[in-house]
Amino acid sequence: MKYELRNFPLKRKEFDEKLSFAEKNLFSLGLKDVAEEIGRENAKWFIANIHSIQEKLGYEKQALVVGAPGFTFQTSSDKFRRGIPEGARFTWGDNTYDFIPADLDIDFCGMLVGMVEDDLSLERILNILYEIREKKYEIDNIEIEKSYFWPGSHFLKVFDVKNYKDLDLPKNVAVLHTSSNKMRNQLKDLVRERAEKIETSFGITHILRGKYAKEYEKFCKYASDFSKRKRQILFEEIFDGEIIANHNHCDLKGLNEAIIGCDVVDEGEISVISLINRAYLVKGKKNLSSEKIEECFGSRSIEEWAYKYLLNLNMVPHGGGHELPGVDRLEKVIFFPKGRIFFLKCGSRTEVYEDLWNFPRGYRVEGILERIQSLGLASHYATLQLNYTIKVDF
Repeated sequence: MKYELRNFPLKRKEFDEKLSFAEKNLFSLGLKDVAEEIGRENAKWFIANIHSIQEKLGYEKQALVVGAPGFTFQTSSDKFRRGIPEGARFTWGDNTYDFIPADLDIDFCGMLVGMVEDDLSLERILNILYEIREKKYEIDNIEIEKSYFWPGSHFLKVFDVKNYKDLDLPKNVAVLHTSSNKMRNQLKDLVRERAEKIETSFGITHILRGKYAKEYEKFCKYASDFSKRKRQILFEEIFDGEIIANHNHCDLKGLNEAIIGCDVVDEGEISVISLINRAYLVKGKKNLSSEKIEECFGSRSIEEWAYKYLLNLNMVPHGGGHELPGVDRLEKVIFFPKGRIFFLKCGSRTEVYEDLWNFPRGYRVEGILERIQSLGLASHYATLQLNYTIKVDF
């Protein structure tokens, strides 16, 4: 990748050393397209910044990002500019490092897949959604919000299950994709009140330390469970069916670990891979195996702690991730004191962006399941054919 520095606070040699070291701690299992490349560039920025923070706080430099097969870029301008990619596991220590980067903007987004036994006509479902709007639902005396269901990639989808009789599944299943904006906003309030700013060559980052980091972690555990219970309540109101799987794919997983855009599942546990026109149910496998680490990253020198981490990923993507049709390559990145700009080659023209929130994009469909299987991340359980997509607020 070609980099240019414009008044950047690092000299070229030091910049190259920091980016090179960050790249050694980036492990992508992605599809190696332009969207994945941009995700990689953002991940390198994130890792280099975390390394700089760790140096300031007196910790050993220990941070990495592992991209799932759906590894890509964020559409959120703020996350993109902070170097946070989509479809990855993040770690910034061994769960003894007493700080948390507070700019991850965790919203406890996830997907529930459940059985549909009753009448699944679109008219019936829409009538129930209308009734739900007039009702009040609470968890632990906290009213759950019924908005923020339609934005972005959130949805309710109903699928036909292929070969359902052979799989001991019903003819139809539904997938509910929601977050918890109430919990996200409370988390933002906590950050505003408790976080401190730390400045590195890569900008200003908000972090939580000591008891405030522990408070953040404790709140995230509750919010994670709250978000899952919210999905279950809403699903059961609509379908009253058995839950097959209910995972968050944007969550804090420990004091020094987070996931954004991927699931972490136990061996044999079911997860759903949602694509535009279909979905797959898969069963998790313990991953990565030592053979797959060698196959994917064999030419690299991997530190012992990072190798052990890769052996216990147990990750699967939650979808295909964004793609950039019409973009041939990422030509270069220019670094300024307060940000970066990306030069995208699109045929004979070049387009320059600071982030990609309004750049024309699509979603990957092909190659995701095959990549999951080839890496031994999960085994295919069922293919789901899309019947309805509903994007309305409850």
